[in-house]
Amino acid sequence: MASAYIDISGTATTHRGELLSFIRQLRQLSEQAAELKGRYDQMAMGGDWAALAAFLSLPQTDAEAIYNLMGSVNTELHAAFITQLTARAG
Repeated sequence: MASAYIDISGTATTHRGELLSFIRQLRQLSEQAAELKGRYDQMAMGGDWAALAAFLSLPQTDAEAIYNLMGSVNTELHAAFITQLTARAG
């Protein structure tokens, strides 16, 4: 059975290097999104938008919108294909 890992880290052509850079950045972005969402979850616990608004220096409605958008972005960044690409290639 073939390995699930795809090694693209060897002597890189321009395109191979771009792909490796993209995967590394995507992995970092996914990790950063999860970290931010976790922090925002703590700040907005129980729907405390005032605390999150103060933390972000935003009006409460904007803080709530950011919280909800970050939740959606975080979900998308941890979807199946992104997770597979960042786990299998690099």
